[in-house]
Amino acid sequence: MTFTKSVLLGVTAAALMTTGAQAADLLMPANQIYDSPLFNFEGFYVGGTAGLGAFPGPGGSGMIGVVVGANFAVTDALMTGVEFQGDALWNGGGLYGFDALFLGKLGGFLSDDMLVYGTAGGGWIANTPSYGIGAGIEMAIAPQVSVRGEGIITGAWGAGISGGKITAGVLWHLN
Repeated sequence: MTFTKSVLLGVTAAALMTTGAQAADLLMPANQIYDSPLFNFEGFYVGGTAGLGAFPGPGGSGMIGVVVGANFAVTDALMTGVEFQGDALWNGGGLYGFDALFLGKLGGFLSDDMLVYGTAGGGWIANTPSYGIGAGIEMAIAPQVSVRGEGIITGAWGAGISGGKITAGVLWHLN
């Protein structure tokens, strides 16, 4: 091997190594954070709901309430969470009771900004120990705000289904 070929080979090897190092630095600077196109449903959230319910005893009623919860990503497509729902119940005669449900959630993404989920848990409805099983859909409308619709069937513990509620709500995600 001649001196010229050795120098040419060395310069080529050095150039390849230098180019590779520059390309890696251009792809992802050390201070850059990956930003997902998905709405971030993870973390703590609070919100308000309004809806209609049908329960044994008082019958049909209106409701207005609060929602507090937290979501956790299981995988890129699967979300789980816990939630508290508290509602004031009223009918033609005025305010007659409250409900409080503690629910677990499991859902998945339909699109970058839409989540569908199932929910189940227990608590009190119109002052009766009850369970609730339902489903909902949630859609992002702003960077930390989403809207949702949810339906839950209910019943007293140890009994069959005896009521239900349908609500719509606005949630603020504190992530």
